[in-house]
Amino acid sequence: MALLALDGVQVFSVGDLLRYNGPSRRRADVVTPETKRTSQPNSARADTLPHAAPLATSRGWLWATLALAIALAAFAVRAWTVRRGLPYVDHPDEPNPVTYVIGMLKTGDLNPHAFQKPSLYVYLLLAVLSVNYRLGLSSGLYSDLNQMFITTHVYTTLPQFFLWGRVLTAAIGGLSVWCVYQVGRRFWGQGAGVAAALFLATSPFHLRHSQYVTTDVTSGLFVLLCYAFALRVAAKGGWRDYLLAGLLAGFAASTKYNVGVAAIPIVVAHVLCWRRDLLRQGLRLVASGGAALAGFVIGTPYALLSFGEFQRGILGQVDDYSSGNHGDFTGAWNWGGYGEFFTSSEFGLAALLLALAGLAIMAWRWRAALALWLSFCLPYLLLHVSQGSHFTRNLIPLVVLCALPIGIACAEGAAQAARRRAWLGPVAAAAALLALLWVPAQASVQHSLRMAAGDTRVHALDWIARMLPPGTRIAAELAPIPGPIESRWTEVESLLGHDMAWYRQQGYSYILASSDVWRQWAMPEAYQHLASGPPLAEFGGATPYEMLGPHIRIYATGLSAADVPQPLGQDVHLGGARLLGLAVGALPAQQRQIGVAATSTFHSGDIVGIRSFWQVESAFDTPYLIFVHIRNAQGTTVAQRDTVPWQGLFPTTSWQPGTLLMDINDVQLPADLPAGTYSVMAGMYNPELQQHPPLQIDGALQDAGEVHVATITITP
Repeated sequence: MALLALDGVQVFSVGDLLRYNGPSRRRADVVTPETKRTSQPNSARADTLPHAAPLATSRGWLWATLALAIALAAFAVRAWTVRRGLPYVDHPDEPNPVTYVIGMLKTGDLNPHAFQKPSLYVYLLLAVLSVNYRLGLSSGLYSDLNQMFITTHVYTTLPQFFLWGRVLTAAIGGLSVWCVYQVGRRFWGQGAGVAAALFLATSPFHLRHSQYVTTDVTSGLFVLLCYAFALRVAAKGGWRDYLLAGLLAGFAASTKYNVGVAAIPIVVAHVLCWRRDLLRQGLRLVASGGAALAGFVIGTPYALLSFGEFQRGILGQVDDYSSGNHGDFTGAWNWGGYGEFFTSSEFGLAALLLALAGLAIMAWRWRAALALWLSFCLPYLLLHVSQGSHFTRNLIPLVVLCALPIGIACAEGAAQAARRRAWLGPVAAAAALLALLWVPAQASVQHSLRMAAGDTRVHALDWIARMLPPGTRIAAELAPIPGPIESRWTEVESLLGHDMAWYRQQGYSYILASSDVWRQWAMPEAYQHLASGPPLAEFGGATPYEMLGPHIRIYATGLSAADVPQPLGQDVHLGGARLLGLAVGALPAQQRQIGVAATSTFHSGDIVGIRSFWQVESAFDTPYLIFVHIRNAQGTTVAQRDTVPWQGLFPTTSWQPGTLLMDINDVQLPADLPAGTYSVMAGMYNPELQQHPPLQIDGALQDAGEVHVATITITP
């Protein structure tokens, strides 16, 4: 049964979706140069430019509904897993725009003060995050930005900001799919538009980059729209089309400097439109250039208002790309890297062949449209190939524009087959769709399922919070999430830097190993020797493609009372816990202070590293501070530290009986502390109740609320 009848030709089943229903190659209603006056455009040739299809056919709403469903599905798939990984941030460019917006919200200064990229996307993000922030303030989710915001290229303390930003990009990705359909439909017919939309919707490359707080997908959208209006300029030469094409080119350049190349098709369109009259009609092109400049300044106003910063940002980007120091691949004129991209599942070999076929069809039937397409794609590609550093995300605009010839090839192939045999149309359509979508759709499904499976780091954090006793220490090959209280674990560069006995002596009950440090998915043999037993928990599948994040294993160190470096030599109980002893020493010079080097000799101004070991025997009903006081021979306290255990993360009321835990009690010595011998006293205290827990030493109840735990020497 025929689904639709278009242009008097019935097309069946899947073939109908790709039936080319645009105007025929020659139409009586087309005004050719021979029938025009010289004051009219010279370019509306039916054999060089496509003709805009009518806004609606007798069943046009079916096509529009189908395309809208594809676009909405594309948005849904892109937005489905945008929460992945948070609070960890993996894309190196994501933190920058969020940081700029936070600065604007804090100060009210709309100058991002950084111009490695233009600002249009930043202002779009500002609009979205302003709404999010106000909603968060009213609901109590957010407080003062100066207190709550920490974001690096590893983690963020504001995951909701990243979530909303990613949804913004996903929406722009879905809008790009809809616009690809509209451009394809208006110039090459419904079938071409739907096929182009299907390609872009299922593209794993476009899908993945639609899930980051970055500007790449936005740049692809503006390049597509600019190309569409350049086609209208070439066909009609109207003032409105010139101005809109220029404005969109300016917006494109205001998303990424390199896509300013989008202005070239406008110049080519002007030449094709007016030919002999192009100089006489040059004011139109000048106006388009002015609109482009206005579009850029609207998106990046501080290019003029803070030209010095703007200039430094652009020059920095030029140096960065020419250096060849980093990127997805490096080396000037590295054609192999780009060839690998277009033949991989990121684009698809079938998509590449269909794109080439579509370009050949354009060369045969719509040469002017091809000239406009090439006038952007070739300079843009050459611009990037010539650089030393190459980032495939810069190819988003090319991928979006490639959707159009791909759609043309699918639609024309089905139409040509249907003209020979009616049943061949659906077969050709199905074959084209299957070839086009099979590999990228599989890659997109795999990517989405991997994102939906979650991040190994987030799963590990959830498991730690649920399964490990409060107050137990973890040495981890994983960056901690910063905050006002102590992190649940301490980051180490590599667990192989010490043996298991050292970790126990420093009070670590567990170690967390990560493949981000191993640089391979399978755990190296050296790690297996470090941790002789099986892991308590493991996160990550058999391959790195099953889940996001590194391969993580968590092991118990076997910490016991026998591992305490400096036992007290007496049985000391404070409330429900037994103070086993200390580790006293100097802190390492490295930035990551993961332990102490045993010593009892210090200089004035030093930090005395102190780790107290506690065996919990019964629950605490009252929260206590742990205090460490350093006293001189006269009994005067010269330095002290009084804090809730773990800086408030694990108060004594959270301690679980049967747990051996360690607390950090480092003390800063005064810079003018005289040389001599000093006593280290420790205990617990509740300042609100002004009471100590009961203190027993060797079974005898003590009146004092403190116990002598160590002696240190201060040298000149």
